[in-house]
Amino acid sequence: MSWAKIRRWREFGALPWKKQQGLGRGSGSTSQLLPETFPVAQALALATVKKRPLEQAVLHVFSTRPQTCAAAPALLPERAVRRALAWYMTRHDSHPLAVIERAVRSAGSPDQAMNAALEAAHRYFRKLYRQAKQKGHPAGTAVPDSLADAQALATFAVATVHGFENFGADAIVEAVSMSLPELADEYGAQIFEQMSQTSREVESEGENPFSRRTRWPSLPVRIQSMERIEYPLICAVRDVLALFVEASPALIVARNEGIQDPDVRHIEAIRSSNRRTNDYLERAEAISRQPAERAWKDFTGLLLNACTPPRLLTFQEDVTALDPALDDVPGLYYRLLASYARTAATSPNKV
Repeated sequence: MSWAKIRRWREFGALPWKKQQGLGRGSGSTSQLLPETFPVAQALALATVKKRPLEQAVLHVFSTRPQTCAAAPALLPERAVRRALAWYMTRHDSHPLAVIERAVRSAGSPDQAMNAALEAAHRYFRKLYRQAKQKGHPAGTAVPDSLADAQALATFAVATVHGFENFGADAIVEAVSMSLPELADEYGAQIFEQMSQTSREVESEGENPFSRRTRWPSLPVRIQSMERIEYPLICAVRDVLALFVEASPALIVARNEGIQDPDVRHIEAIRSSNRRTNDYLERAEAISRQPAERAWKDFTGLLLNACTPPRLLTFQEDVTALDPALDDVPGLYYRLLASYARTAATSPNKV
């Protein structure tokens, strides 16, 4: 690692560094390395081997559990992590509404913004539908069940970003009907006709029946919202989600092999009763299947999702419900491995 690289990391705020001290009598100043500088520098060096952006390297290191990375994630300076999270929110395209928002920002004029948003949304959901048919539904994602559903989801997504007031009530009702093929019968037709009639009545009074729908917060609002969350809390959420990722392979094996374990039964009971907790665990499982050089991306998206105001309010309740099942993940691995070995020994068809 070169001195120029270390200097760049320091200027970015990614390296812990002792404050400069004056030497007195016009002799300038000096600064010293801290003990924690070395593990952070080592982790950043490994994360930038392939000349990745420094922001990506910071998030790569930050998404690694402290126990497995010489405590580097816990020692990363707050300034660098916040800058990297803001960079991610500006550029990352894993969320459909972020994709649409980016297309709107890139449009040449306000007149082109709507067309750019619609084009980006339809392209995104069509691609998501094709991927789902080939690989199955990715966890934690609203996946269209058909091309018609993809078109409907695109309409809703653009309306959420651009404002429902920019869509007529009939267009929204049509999107709902396209997204619910199970109601393509006489009963469903009556429901949608009533919905359309009610919407037209509201529109006749000069109002949009969907104008009060919550809009996707703008990028500056999302960044400001993240800035208001205390850094120790962000790190605590990171640690919990990283623990879920670490435990995921064991939970996947236990579920696939039908291994009976009290902690696994407790986790599965909580998953079936709490949709949010199940979402965290499903997304953690998807992340655990990815190589390290790609896992940081979805992990950062999961972290930001957990830190949104609605989710953050219930996060502690949602995850502590799993206690004490994940208090000893290595012990859980050993128990499940032993149980699997016993089953394999008594079942000749087990490999």
